[in-house]
Amino acid sequence: MKKEELQNFDGKEGRKSYVSNEGKIYDVTESKLWKSGKHAGKHFAGMDLTEALKNAPHGAEVLERYARIGDIETIRETKEQPAQEKTVKDTVRALYRIFHPHPMLIHFPMGLINFAVIMQLIYYFTGYPSFSTAGFYALATAAVFLVPTIVSGFVSWWVNYNLTRNKIFLTKITFSFILLFMCAVEVLVVFKGGEESLFYNVMMFLNVPVLGVIGFNGGKLSWG
Repeated sequence: MKKEELQNFDGKEGRKSYVSNEGKIYDVTESKLWKSGKHAGKHFAGMDLTEALKNAPHGAEVLERYARIGDIETIRETKEQPAQEKTVKDTVRALYRIFHPHPMLIHFPMGLINFAVIMQLIYYFTGYPSFSTAGFYALATAAVFLVPTIVSGFVSWWVNYNLTRNKIFLTKITFSFILLFMCAVEVLVVFKGGEESLFYNVMMFLNVPVLGVIGFNGGKLSWG
């Protein structure tokens, strides 16, 4: 199939949804993530995704779950393409590909918050305050890491998704700020001597479902 022909399979008006990557063509018609030929509000059926996948939070392996139906016919181009001037976004994107700050940073608050909850549970069963103290330090550290994690998330949203607005992104952003606010309040409560209060403990355990919503939507971006 020629690259021009691929554009006819855009998933609209009952047509099938085909995408390509590195010359391979995949049928994503049945995928819920490609409803009406659109994915994440940015990618469209009938497109070549080779460059887009380099910036995606997942690899090209996600396409292997779909049927491969053929290959793109390649034609060698003899004319040299004019060099394009690099923009700030291109530079940031190149750096992002090297360091992957958001996927790297997100693991710290996720792990630390869950660790803090576990420490608090152990404190309830044992009565040893050192476990509660360890949980608080983990929570405070998580609150600190949440700031660069959220910032790097916005960078990823900008360079990889062109600030596309859809339910997944808006949910992640909203709950990320809710989690940051909750952690900051919990740290403040402890500094004011309220670590034994019902409010602190309820807030501590509510971190888990809030974090779960963030992780679930992040997983939908990466794996569907």
